[in-house]
Amino acid sequence: MNIQHGIDYSNLSYIDKHYKDLTPLQFHLLQTMVQNRAEWDIFLKPELSSLYSPFLLPDIAKSITLIKETVKSNKKIMIFGDRDTDGVSSTSLLGIFFKDYYKYKDDRLVLKTSSQNEDYGLCKPALDFVKQTNPSLFITLDFGTSNHEEIEELNKEGIKVIVIDHHEIPSKIPSCLLINPKREDSKYPETKICTSVIVMKLIWALYLSDFYEKQKFASNEYDLFNQPVINYNEIDIPQSVQKNPKLLTELKRLLDLSSIGTITDMMPLRGENRIIVKNGIMTLSDVANNRNPNRQGLFYLINHLKLNNNNITSKDLGWSIGPALNAAGRMGKTEIALELLLSDSDSKSLEYTAKLMGLNGERKERTKRNVYRAEMYFQRNPEKTTQKVIFCYEPDMEPGVSGIVATKLTEKFEKPAIFITPDHGHAKGSIRSYGSENVLNLLNLLEDLFLQYGGHPEASGFSVEIDKIPLLEKRIYDIADKWLETEDVSAQTIAQTSDFSIYPKELTLSLYKELLLFEPFGQENPRPLISIKRARVLSYRTMSEGQHARFSILEADSGIKCLIWNRAAELEKYISQNSEIDFWGYLEENYFNGNTSIQFVVKDFR
Repeated sequence: MNIQHGIDYSNLSYIDKHYKDLTPLQFHLLQTMVQNRAEWDIFLKPELSSLYSPFLLPDIAKSITLIKETVKSNKKIMIFGDRDTDGVSSTSLLGIFFKDYYKYKDDRLVLKTSSQNEDYGLCKPALDFVKQTNPSLFITLDFGTSNHEEIEELNKEGIKVIVIDHHEIPSKIPSCLLINPKREDSKYPETKICTSVIVMKLIWALYLSDFYEKQKFASNEYDLFNQPVINYNEIDIPQSVQKNPKLLTELKRLLDLSSIGTITDMMPLRGENRIIVKNGIMTLSDVANNRNPNRQGLFYLINHLKLNNNNITSKDLGWSIGPALNAAGRMGKTEIALELLLSDSDSKSLEYTAKLMGLNGERKERTKRNVYRAEMYFQRNPEKTTQKVIFCYEPDMEPGVSGIVATKLTEKFEKPAIFITPDHGHAKGSIRSYGSENVLNLLNLLEDLFLQYGGHPEASGFSVEIDKIPLLEKRIYDIADKWLETEDVSAQTIAQTSDFSIYPKELTLSLYKELLLFEPFGQENPRPLISIKRARVLSYRTMSEGQHARFSILEADSGIKCLIWNRAAELEKYISQNSEIDFWGYLEENYFNGNTSIQFVVKDFR
């Protein structure tokens, strides 16, 4: 990595007169991390009152009307979510809402999620299941935008469809109600929101519309026998919340799963997403302390993971809660994660938590085996690592964790990477970007080879016939240069400068506290990169058979330990040859066995 020192911490002094409450470091980071000054106030005060109106989403008013008509007639509703954490979170959010608010019983409400054993979206087994169930209303969550042919079949069966999704819009959209902020006719200001957030918005809109209608009825403006068409855009949301504070309470209760979906689906933590996650973390602390009866399963999961109940962080969502929920889908048992989130009993919550953690353990072991096989593959085929896109497939690779392995290959080789595994007669693959290149654009150039494909610019997936994999590899190598040139990026040369630099004596707990203003950290709001100049290492101790290491830095705060992952031997050798070292990394909270400490995680050194 080409890495440089940023401005000296001791040289920071300027503060804008409008932001006198900030320290010089905080003002400097605000300028560098949030370059659009118009976003500063919302970034510093991410309040729920700044959320956009849900009624700006396309087709949401029509969806509200259809849902209310279906509920009023007590007709069967089927909710079908994707297998990942965003899909499962969305399904549980909407399912719990229908059960609690509309008092829908299990014989009228069918909740289902896809599995790793099935292709993405409305594949034939899924479509057949929907037809067999024959709901009056079918709602898809986190897929459906590209299923226009399958949805046309459901239309012919007399099944009404609402698609709630955030994936890219194809040339032809389905003939149904489509709530997707990426539609060209969408008036919603944000396009990069996950399905869990869209579902939260729909539920919030249903609450608001009911309150609005009751207000109209109470003021004799609403005729039950000659109902006018209601213009939901007339709803004054702040005024509605002021008149009925319970509306805000209900919104807050939805933020926990919306936050998990946002983090695990790698949505940018700017604007509305930052507001949702910042407040959602507080809601999750309530869940962790068993103050939400609708989240018994999540309560038991958080406690089993031994997180800090009083300070849930974005890292907990992305590194602990999200992967545990995602493990069910990866291992072909998505229903375990869904049942856990739906559970309202202690015994069932404990049962599903145990099952989920078992699956998560299996997922970790499968990932290790695949990573090892990939390493051996590239040792046997070193010439493949010189290609502009890393491509890995072997018949003995295990399914379900291709996205995780593709990410690890991207990090190792610092290039976009594709990892493919056999899966039920054909193969499934994942591709991850390294820089700002749009990997979905690459798949678009190869669409004739795929059975299915889709995803996001940063991360996408596909299914392909096994006998077409050699041709796929060849064509990727052939077009990689042109693709990267079109993307106007060089995935091979990413230079980075620290956000600021310090000397060892400036590595203090007070410095860490200054950085808390910028939480939650995640996509497009990373932890500030700190460089430490002329550090002297003390108490160097390796872990995990010499793979990782912990150490201290002379003159730094004794309460802050340093940690390096996967490069312990390399650093130890460098220490033996150099008395002073420059480090690049970030500060984070570490919670272990009930104790909280602050650690500096090393990303690079020289």
